[in-house]
Amino acid sequence: MTVEHDAAGGYDVGESGYARGSSYGGGSGYDPRERGMPERGRSLIDERTGRCPRCAAAIYDDDRYCEACGLSLVGPPVTSGDSDHREKDLGAIAGVSDRGVRHTSNEDAMGVAEVYGTLIAVVCDGVSTTPGSAQASSAAAATATVILADAIRAHGPGRPVPVSRGGGRSSPGAEMLDVLEPSDDEYGEEPVTVPSALVGGFGPEEAELALHHAVHAAQEVIAELSAAEGRMAPSCTIAAAIISPPTVDGPSTVTVGWVGDSRVYLLGPRWSERLTADDTWAAEAARAGLIPASEAETHRRAHTLTRWLGGDAEDVAPHTAVFPIEAPATVLVCSDGLWNYASRPDVMAAIINQLPPEAEAIEVGRHLIDFAIDQGGHDNITAVAVRVDR
Repeated sequence: MTVEHDAAGGYDVGESGYARGSSYGGGSGYDPRERGMPERGRSLIDERTGRCPRCAAAIYDDDRYCEACGLSLVGPPVTSGDSDHREKDLGAIAGVSDRGVRHTSNEDAMGVAEVYGTLIAVVCDGVSTTPGSAQASSAAAATATVILADAIRAHGPGRPVPVSRGGGRSSPGAEMLDVLEPSDDEYGEEPVTVPSALVGGFGPEEAELALHHAVHAAQEVIAELSAAEGRMAPSCTIAAAIISPPTVDGPSTVTVGWVGDSRVYLLGPRWSERLTADDTWAAEAARAGLIPASEAETHRRAHTLTRWLGGDAEDVAPHTAVFPIEAPATVLVCSDGLWNYASRPDVMAAIINQLPPEAEAIEVGRHLIDFAIDQGGHDNITAVAVRVDR
């Protein structure tokens, strides 16, 4: 982001500055790079953080796998690249961040995690007109991601139960993720699986509360970073999405929280929707009827932020909202380096729909980054995509 209080460095949980011992509701624990600690550990796990690159659980130096999610810590890394171009692939959720064409550095940051089947996506866009914003966005994304992951882990996984094909609950005492039933096909010899849903677990209400904790913790860590380095208010935006699996009460949901103008979209093959509203002067003026809605993204103050995270920020309470997901769908969290070229949800969906329906989340992220670069790549570009199939 390149204008006054506008925000873009690629971040992932495995390379955060979030210190071991920090937890949901706790302090930030951020350790600046200047303390001389190693930049990377095995499997791209930052030894300063001791965090699993998939679920952000605390790990120890001699661990060979994550005790929380079982990820091998000695196998191929889930994160690749450097600050100019970074990718993180967890299967159903993946993120790609790129410097773009015009900028000399990448001030975008992203956080990606999976805990008990709940997916976390965080994008922060550093305000390039304030010094230190790349580090601020990285610290904010790291902090928010770990806070959210710890909140889900502390709440517990819930209890999966099978649901009938008619949508009702079946076999209340069952504990299996997949239940085998006879096939309806008279010629079928193999049983079919019945999808599961959750009882209890981390729901939308808990997600909204966790988003508030995460954003305030991110704000605190940026303020501490500013004070430690004597800098003038490095700043960033934040947009986050928590995608919860289906429950016996309803389908998958996405809970969003944001401050600034990074966005979250919900995109399907036949419908699409933007889930966030920009905190910019022009967007707020359009909502108040002071300028036409058609000028909200072309006005000279279209990228002038009215709310942000940073040492000089006054109101950092995030907007939050919850939406049901009609599967199949893609949840997209992105910086303005992408949506500047495809603001309308239907246009963004059309770009994604250029890919085969079975395309993985990492393919979606790469495709969107390539699109933005082909359009000029004037800003840093970050896209975190989540493929929801039920």
